[in-house]
Amino acid sequence: MSFNLTYGLLFEVTVFHNYFLNNGEETFAAMSGADKEKMLQNYSADDFVTITPTLETNTTLKNYKMVFKKTKTGFRVYIKVKEADELDPFIPTPVDVNLNFLISTNDYQFENYTDLDFAFDQVFLFSNVRPASEPVTFEYLPKINDNKLISNAFLVSEATTVDLIATLHPSQKQDVFGLVSLTLQGDNAPDNIIDLGKLNSPHYKIHFDNRKTLWKYINRKAATEIETNAAKPLTYSGFVEIDPLTDFTPPEPASSHYPNPSVKSITKNNGDYYSEIFI
Repeated sequence: MSFNLTYGLLFEVTVFHNYFLNNGEETFAAMSGADKEKMLQNYSADDFVTITPTLETNTTLKNYKMVFKKTKTGFRVYIKVKEADELDPFIPTPVDVNLNFLISTNDYQFENYTDLDFAFDQVFLFSNVRPASEPVTFEYLPKINDNKLISNAFLVSEATTVDLIATLHPSQKQDVFGLVSLTLQGDNAPDNIIDLGKLNSPHYKIHFDNRKTLWKYINRKAATEIETNAAKPLTYSGFVEIDPLTDFTPPEPASSHYPNPSVKSITKNNGDYYSEIFI
């Protein structure tokens, strides 16, 4: 019997990033379905993050006949189901079964082009259950159709971070950016992965936004600097046009042309991020 007939989808997690999916100032969310498909053809979450089950979760997966499978946009977890009912797990699964997946970044420029604040002693948590040490304002992991971008609200407290890291094997405690932590029964009924003993198969989404920076043009020869009046988006694809008459104060000559910055040279000053472009 084939894999698809004996295993059902337990849940899926999709990881999007606007730095790779936006086209200049055109956002991925505003694109047509056809244009989204084109952007996704060359997209891979592996370009910036690595997601792996914790060692404890690997054991749980084996015990309950579950399978972790990476995709271009994230990962899926499948579970063996009964032949007579593909929504019925082959092995009864307690609702308190918890599955954890480590997220580490594998692009040294990730912090430059991702619109988040990063803390040495805090991690990002993407979960369907609120830890007891977190406030009632805890942000739950969004669903695929939720129009929600990942913000600093998903950064949990130092106390919660300590508790989460303490559950990991020593070999997995280093360089943890975040955790996907999913329990078969969530705090809210729509987030139940298994509902009344049957597969609910939710599809979750972690959608990062691209950072926007003030673009500072530095002319070393003339010893001059000018910067844009407003922050501009950093994107892997497309081009952001700079209007010398409206994007600078005072205006620059209309015939001037200004390149887009790379993500390699970014500084922070008084809470503002700057991209430096040498001309």
